[in-house]
Amino acid sequence: MSKLLWSPTESYMSESELYRFQVFLEKKQQLVFNNYQEMWAWSIDKPADFWRLVLAFFDIQYSGSFTEVLIMPESGMIGTKWFEGISLNYAEHIFRNATAERPAVIFKKEGQAAQHISWETLGKQVRAIQHYLLKNGLQIGDRVAGYLTNSPDTLAVFLAVNACGGIWSCVSPDFGLESIIDRFQQITPKFLFFDQKYTYNGKLFDKSSAIESLLKQLPSVEHAIEIGGKTWNEILTENTEGKTLVFKRVPFSHPIWILYSSGTTGKPKAITHSTGGNLLEHYKALAFHQNLKSGERFFWYSTTGWMMWNYSISSLLVGATLCLYEGSPSFPENTSLWDFAAENQIDHFGGGAAYYIHSMKSKLELSDISLNLKTIGSTGSPLSEEAFDWLNVNFPTTQIISLSGGTDVCSAFVSGCPFLPVYSGQIQCRTLGSAVFAYSDSGEELVNEPGELVITKPMPSMPVYFWNDENNQKYHDSYFGNFEGIWSHGDLVEINQTGGVIIHGRSDATLNRGGVRIGTAEIYKVIDGISEIQDSLVVCIDYKDGSSLMKLFIKMKAEEAFGEDLIKRIKTELRSQFSPRHVPDEVLLVKDIPYTVSGKKMEIPVKRLLMNYPLEKAVSLDAMRNPESIQWFLEYRKV
Repeated sequence: MSKLLWSPTESYMSESELYRFQVFLEKKQQLVFNNYQEMWAWSIDKPADFWRLVLAFFDIQYSGSFTEVLIMPESGMIGTKWFEGISLNYAEHIFRNATAERPAVIFKKEGQAAQHISWETLGKQVRAIQHYLLKNGLQIGDRVAGYLTNSPDTLAVFLAVNACGGIWSCVSPDFGLESIIDRFQQITPKFLFFDQKYTYNGKLFDKSSAIESLLKQLPSVEHAIEIGGKTWNEILTENTEGKTLVFKRVPFSHPIWILYSSGTTGKPKAITHSTGGNLLEHYKALAFHQNLKSGERFFWYSTTGWMMWNYSISSLLVGATLCLYEGSPSFPENTSLWDFAAENQIDHFGGGAAYYIHSMKSKLELSDISLNLKTIGSTGSPLSEEAFDWLNVNFPTTQIISLSGGTDVCSAFVSGCPFLPVYSGQIQCRTLGSAVFAYSDSGEELVNEPGELVITKPMPSMPVYFWNDENNQKYHDSYFGNFEGIWSHGDLVEINQTGGVIIHGRSDATLNRGGVRIGTAEIYKVIDGISEIQDSLVVCIDYKDGSSLMKLFIKMKAEEAFGEDLIKRIKTELRSQFSPRHVPDEVLLVKDIPYTVSGKKMEIPVKRLLMNYPLEKAVSLDAMRNPESIQWFLEYRKV
């Protein structure tokens, strides 16, 4: 049994949003649950009742009416309809929390003082941007793309786009040109907002040439607006007095934003999320599982290219103050994020597991920093027992909420619960409405044993579709190829008899770099362009301490050409074409790259071998085209 780190007090439980929901269920539906597990079981057994009551509990504002909560097609989850007949708006629910009593946003850029931005200021900015968008022809359903830093300006642009009924899609400036083109070309945006320069780790990066090239590749863009540029300043200074912020309600399933898959098997898939689905899911996830309440301050270190940005801005839905940090978490000091939290009395602190592991290994002294955190959130990769223990030593009264989900639902399947204890190395629970189980390869449920993370019933925040995906073929192949009609997520998960969860890492070939998933296809695209290299294979190895290493194995046309100069070229090309996250930790020369008889690179078997799986459990030699190639990897793992 894992070590017990934290238990909720009676007052902690009774003052939680989840307890308020429990009382609501008792009064409205005479539903009585003896524990969280019973409530969770009801929520997945009666999904229509559960989501209807979530809609009512949060007083979701909508037009029209619905007769059925969900209509599921006979063919499976794809095409499930939720709350057909109603229309709503996400930004409308953000602004109903506007108040003069506290700031809407607290923003800090690395090396600069924090700014407190009032609801009035945010509202005026959103109104001005909306006026510009409508004046220049933005229609409901038009796409607006952002190449933007994590700033209040980005938030304002998104809210204005959403208030107009537009569809948002954003990447961060550390993405390389090819990576952005692969994403934005698919969705043909009408407007592009961009930051021409950004600062990271004390260095200034100018993206002017990338933006110039990008616009040549995006003929659909009719208006390109630089944040801080001439047009931007004209937008904000135009007299819009008498103009009101208009919230255009759209159908429940209307897209709110387009996020992107990692690009494992080609170009990143444009995952299209619904307005109503994400609205309901984020209310549920943040209020019930993060225990976030009105008036509290919520922070999650993220970039605009990670779904945690979308998740964190939804803290505004429940009346929290959103705290944003732009820049390196370790500049100018290793304690920069912790200092930001202390100086601004943050209640909820979130980041990638890799950040906490880095803080732990850096032996940060946090005792001198005045922090009174209600929760610490971790995601992106598994949080090790050592990191759990380190956080608990530094914050013994704080609930540690490890969560896991993904871009696919823009939320978490497994997360925290204010009713349950926290054990070292273990996620507290499966979230309400998430029918999560561990399956064997033959489709049998596993308990206390690692298996494939599956979801057996639909959720409102599952994608409505992939953009330009004819007959939903890519959608089906991405999640429903292993078990027909059941979502298979690509994570290796272990669920114990009390509902506690351990994520062991990816069960597929996707590379996990500090919480950002990277497709192997993007790596190979660059490597294939280097003439001296004949073939390559890339894997990301997850270790028990929560760390991971990306290893790139290359086969040369002439082995004597391998050396430091070539390795430097590889890293430079990956960084410039895509991002620093695409740069491997190690580049290694191999005799041959393992392939299946059908010609597929054997990324998962190699990963398993390097994670010390027994040979017979890692790879089927009979299914290989070149089984002798495995010998090199067996020898390598002995080193």
